[in-house]
Amino acid sequence: MLNHHESPSGWTLKHILRGHNGLISRVEWSPDGKMLASSSFDRTIKLWNIETGECCNTLKGHSGRVWSVAWSPDEKLIASGSADNTIRLWRVDTGEVEYKISMDTGICLSMAWSLDGQILVSGGMRDDWSIMFWNLRTRRRQTIEGHSGQVNSLAWSPDGQMLASGSHDSSIRLWDKETALLRILKGHSSDVVSVVWSPDGRMLASASNDYTIRLWNPQTGQTLFVLEGHTASVNCVEFSWDGKFLASKSSDGTVRLWRCDTWETVTVLEEPTYKSLPFGLTFHPQASILATLGEADIAIRIWKLDCDFLMNATPANPSSQYTNARVVLVGDTGVGKSGLSLVLTSQPFKPTESTHGRCVSEFYTEKVDLGDNRKEMREILLWDLAGQPGYRLIHQLYLNDLALALIVFDARSETDPFAGVYYWNRALRQAQNLQSNSAIPLKKLLVAGRADRGRISVSRDRINSLVRDLCFDGYFETSAKEGWQIQELAAAIRAAIDWNTLPKEISTELFYKIKIFLIQQKQAKRLLSPVDDLYRNFLESSKDAVASEELSDQFQTCIGLVESRGLIRKFSFGNLILLQPELLDAYASAIVNAAKDEPEGLGCIVEDDVEAGRFRMSEDERITDREQEKLLLIATVQELFSREIALRVQTEKGSFLVFPSQCTREWPEAPDPEGKAVIFKFEGPVLNIYTTLTVRLSRSEIFKRKELWKNAAIFEARVGGECGIWLLHSQEGRAELTLFFKPEASEETRFQFEEYVHTHLKRQALPESIRRRRIFLCPDCDTPVTELQAYRRQERGFDWINCSVCEHRVSLLDGEERVKANRTSIIPQMDKAANTQREIETAASIVKGKEETKDFDVFLAHNTNVEIKQVETLAKLLKQRGLNPWLAQEQIPPGRWFQDVIQQTIPNVKSAAIIISSQGLGKWQSLELRAFIRKCVEEIDVPVIPVLLPGVTTLPEKLLFLRELNSVYFTKNLEEDTQALDALEWGITGKPPLR
Repeated sequence: MLNHHESPSGWTLKHILRGHNGLISRVEWSPDGKMLASSSFDRTIKLWNIETGECCNTLKGHSGRVWSVAWSPDEKLIASGSADNTIRLWRVDTGEVEYKISMDTGICLSMAWSLDGQILVSGGMRDDWSIMFWNLRTRRRQTIEGHSGQVNSLAWSPDGQMLASGSHDSSIRLWDKETALLRILKGHSSDVVSVVWSPDGRMLASASNDYTIRLWNPQTGQTLFVLEGHTASVNCVEFSWDGKFLASKSSDGTVRLWRCDTWETVTVLEEPTYKSLPFGLTFHPQASILATLGEADIAIRIWKLDCDFLMNATPANPSSQYTNARVVLVGDTGVGKSGLSLVLTSQPFKPTESTHGRCVSEFYTEKVDLGDNRKEMREILLWDLAGQPGYRLIHQLYLNDLALALIVFDARSETDPFAGVYYWNRALRQAQNLQSNSAIPLKKLLVAGRADRGRISVSRDRINSLVRDLCFDGYFETSAKEGWQIQELAAAIRAAIDWNTLPKEISTELFYKIKIFLIQQKQAKRLLSPVDDLYRNFLESSKDAVASEELSDQFQTCIGLVESRGLIRKFSFGNLILLQPELLDAYASAIVNAAKDEPEGLGCIVEDDVEAGRFRMSEDERITDREQEKLLLIATVQELFSREIALRVQTEKGSFLVFPSQCTREWPEAPDPEGKAVIFKFEGPVLNIYTTLTVRLSRSEIFKRKELWKNAAIFEARVGGECGIWLLHSQEGRAELTLFFKPEASEETRFQFEEYVHTHLKRQALPESIRRRRIFLCPDCDTPVTELQAYRRQERGFDWINCSVCEHRVSLLDGEERVKANRTSIIPQMDKAANTQREIETAASIVKGKEETKDFDVFLAHNTNVEIKQVETLAKLLKQRGLNPWLAQEQIPPGRWFQDVIQQTIPNVKSAAIIISSQGLGKWQSLELRAFIRKCVEEIDVPVIPVLLPGVTTLPEKLLFLRELNSVYFTKNLEEDTQALDALEWGITGKPPLR
């Protein structure tokens, strides 16, 4: 790594542009490349003459941080977006504001002009996560919805026909110029912060907080390459004007230059950063000139690149190309999957009990010569998923990113051998559907297991019909014990993998070595290990590895990359790695089954019993180390909440985990609920769909869970009136969902409830399978109108029918026609509330894990005599965000010296907050604060955050030395001041707030 005062070979520093006195959020070239615009947290936009390096104008007027800036195609206007909830259009020639656009409650993070300069598109932190189109000519706006998180980046394709949007929801959406959604790109595991088109428009690049860059085919939506090398969030990507290079800027303090023909890292520029901003990198539109930030993001550096030298230079980090194919074995329990998994992975056959959880084995690995001294490592991993019904709720979560599925059935079954086949086929289709356009083309093989136990119980004609109807790519009759058709099946698996359709991972050779080491640790059956222990073991096992901060960062990054493949799991607490993540499945399924055994049929279990392991589970499945088991159980509960399988309910008897899918109380109104109004028919993973719908409605704030029954849930609307859902299974993977309402439920409430249910089904079920049937009742005598009667009347153009009993007129208008056309959808509001509550429940488990492992995020130093109530409130709010604060009153036992405990604690916390109230400093603070801060900053490198509580506007005179540190100011009630809480979380974690 180069010293930050040096320039990499092939880079010539032309200018350093200084003038901003706040962090620079974005830099943008004018279309002709003669000027550069920069937006800043100092509330200004500066225009720079690139020949002289001088600032030629400063645009002032925003009252908040300026987050984004964009030139109009004709270079006459500059658009800027600010935290003051406005977008301003400035005339370049005069510096005057041409027009101001209100963003209501939103902050504009990104903007893009249409090719003709008539439309300005903006996205950011709007309440509804929408994208706004503003027409310059008509002065009118249009919004489009679709993302479920803030919109971080927008980019028009070079031909102006497509708009790409990257979001906090980890997805990219492609829209046409008429605002119609074309496709959804999924693959990143965290925020998409930046999207950019290649100059020829044939490729889209995205940068993410998951530390990777992805290259996409915008026509198919599939990932082409995954670039690994950065060791922190990748905040920005940019193509050079000629498409030869891709530049990326990361919070790891580097800018990387990648060759677009081999995707190797050509060179690395060290660029210390404030680690927070999503932009700050741009290529000149017509020359090999790159603008980056400098001096911790308050200056701009202009670099001239020697392209010929860089194209012929030795790569800065030698790379390896890796491609992984996931093959899954699914089917009902007892069909012989475990035996097949053994013999397919070249292990000797042995009789096995039914698989519990999932088992991941290496099926095939090969190094392929690609020419030009480039090689590709190819690997096929075989995932064997348990078939017991109790595992289905969990295993539905692992059917993404598959290249091939083997659906195994019992060849001897005399009843319905294909029941499980239909279920798993629908589950696979839905998993493909959830991945949208980014799904890998999936092939399927139908496999008859244990064929040696007796003849096949169904005719070959029926099998052939099934293969044809469900589009299987082949059929095999196997016996793992006798070896029948095992070699043929193995050959078919290898032949079915189309390596050209799978994403290619480009990693440094060091990254590849670390990945191999982690997989070896997993194969050695290690269970739970601290990251530090794994790192030391890696150093000992590698001859050329030398301990360094850079290597440690790379090791941590590789843990995340291997985790994304489902092979290991990093806990959210204790810096622990679970090397056998399939144990999470086993424990989760055991907990779910235990809830079903609850005597009153409420589908719940005491949370303390879960954490103590007091539930029925086979001893051969449990781990023997009880301390490790407790940590595993805390992580499992966290998983249940984050996956929206369970709810946490506080009662007088304590905290309970409630599983809507496991309630066995018979509902008195089944099968004909009073007030039924709509029936949805659908296909897909029925139990998952019903469970997550019930959980999200319960968390939505608009509807509150009132009662749970077997396959039924009743909710009370916030404005009054009861609504409910009732699930009726028709057959494997098919169901009906009936919506019913009490008379007091208003028309608006009914519509909102129905709209949310319908939206959830469109997200989670097979879209083409959804059918809605409205039930029309006479408002006078409650006599129903038959489906055929309603259809025939509507077919003839009538929107009413007379009741066959009392002659009262019955409206046949559908829900959308019965409410105002200008209504506002509350789905984004409900989604946001459900997501927030999910995060709070998940955070509670994370904090439990941190308390168990003594993992503290922040030391809260405060005046113990005066501020205790406010500090306790602050601690509670931090815990709701998954942060574990160290409080003296909670951690110092009676009889211990205060100072001694604190001195022992400081080296084990990640940050320290100095709480300052209107009551002034406490005795301890005034005497020891300087020594405390010196120890934090100079000796152990712990960030120190001054926190000023409401009523305090300046630092006390004794603490003026803290002015060098960025403070957090609470200006109102702690619970209400989310902006200050976001800033404090940012200071503690070093990660910008994702809200």
